[in-house]
Amino acid sequence: MDSKENSRRRHKRHHHRKSRQQRKQQKMLILGLAAAVVFVGLAAAVVVNKLKEQKNYHVTGANSVDVGAGYRYTEYNGKKYQYNNRVTTLLYAGLDSFDELKQTATYGDKARADSIMLIVLDEASKKMSVVAINRDTMTEVHRFSRNGGDLGTYVTHLGYAYANGDGGTASCENLKTAVSTLFNNLPIDGYMVSNQTSIVMINDLVGGVTVTVPNNDLATKYPELTEGNIVTLDESNVRAYVQQRDTAVDFSNEGRIERQKSFVLSFMDEFGAMVKEDASSVWDSLEACSDWMQTDITKNKYLSLADAFSNTNLTPDSYYILEGEDQLGELHDEFYYDEDALQELIIKLFYREI
Repeated sequence: MDSKENSRRRHKRHHHRKSRQQRKQQKMLILGLAAAVVFVGLAAAVVVNKLKEQKNYHVTGANSVDVGAGYRYTEYNGKKYQYNNRVTTLLYAGLDSFDELKQTATYGDKARADSIMLIVLDEASKKMSVVAINRDTMTEVHRFSRNGGDLGTYVTHLGYAYANGDGGTASCENLKTAVSTLFNNLPIDGYMVSNQTSIVMINDLVGGVTVTVPNNDLATKYPELTEGNIVTLDESNVRAYVQQRDTAVDFSNEGRIERQKSFVLSFMDEFGAMVKEDASSVWDSLEACSDWMQTDITKNKYLSLADAFSNTNLTPDSYYILEGEDQLGELHDEFYYDEDALQELIIKLFYREI
């Protein structure tokens, strides 16, 4: 596979702005899908709908890049591999904000991505996989001037990729570009972003997600969230369960990732049955979430593939957490991914031997 440095030299930049009305219409179209992506559910329904005859992959949108076709073939440990064209990849990010998501003319100082996941669907095998990526992952991220001029890349926390943009399309595309670069420039077919306000609404959609609490990180403030307890989450604790961590404790993001995994797996079981029964109604019932979500995926894609989603399984064995090492940084925790482990995961999920 081409080195990241060579791949970055092939990058070109594109600029694309949407009117507020266009963005509003798009959010209204994707609200059900984006809500489920918070917990991965509807992601599978959408991502099946990729181009089966891919040529050069082009990411479009504000401050995005052309990743070319260098990802199509690779060699690893003496074996040759070809990219699996029946795999579709979707990016989900949960933000550390509560207010309505709005695009602005000024770049920078926006919300950070607290939870970052890649949802990978193999259309042939009907298998879905999720890769949870630590928000503190140190990687190359683009930064911009206050008016959106490209200032190149620097190494920082992955979660800042969204914060460096305009709070709209440019922020989403910048995060997508950073994740694609991290994964050796693999194509990402779409994105969904939501913030914390939508979490309670989504949990209520299935009558409360039931989880087995994996750690004691929240037990002092929420006694019911003691490790090993089986709890049906409600408006009093679901936001804390999915998003909260103690920033005074080193590497507390690891515990949050564990809780998010338990939430996603449980949500999938309950939400999948709802989609299978009546996908359109599920979409309509989530309209209230639209102001707190952003996506480049349309309602038609979701509706046409809801049946495929209902027949796709997510199991604990197909939920991966990016491996690496936590270190104390000068200001914040820093996570350094294991390059060999990442390469092996990329081969496993995205390629087939030739």
